[in-house]
Amino acid sequence: MNIKVINNISDDVFVDYFKNIFEKTPLLAKLVVSKKPFKNKTHLIDIFMKEFDNLDIISKKKIIKKHPDLGSRIEISENLTKLSKNEQENAGLDKCTPEEYDFFHKMNNEFKLKFDIPFIFAVKGSNKKIIIEEFKKRLINADIDKEFHESVKQVKKIALFRLEDSVND
Repeated sequence: MNIKVINNISDDVFVDYFKNIFEKTPLLAKLVVSKKPFKNKTHLIDIFMKEFDNLDIISKKKIIKKHPDLGSRIEISENLTKLSKNEQENAGLDKCTPEEYDFFHKMNNEFKLKFDIPFIFAVKGSNKKIIIEEFKKRLINADIDKEFHESVKQVKKIALFRLEDSVND
């Protein structure tokens, strides 16, 4: 969809189209739609990022917790948004062996127990090996605040990829 179309669609259609830019968070789309018209794609992206940055820590944590576990058995998962499913499939996470699914399940659980948030990683352009190495690296981190900030960074990166894919110049 291009900016001209985006500027002319109803607020309800806008919110529906952009509700999963930040995983299952139509609130951000509602905040952004009030800023129409957008000059261009970059302007729209900047507004989404600023609205996210303006959220308090509790709200950001809620958004982080809405993200699905990486490497879950996505072929049977009903809770994945279409965007999340496509991102995980493109990284090859839908083709895990049973042992790899077990590994991801174990790592996801350890991560959530340690940090009280899911492991967040913008998987676009990655593969299972890169994701596993990132998982291991971040799981040995002992600083909860550092991990929270890394998760925020990854959520924004995911949103940026989604916006770039959803909006034409």
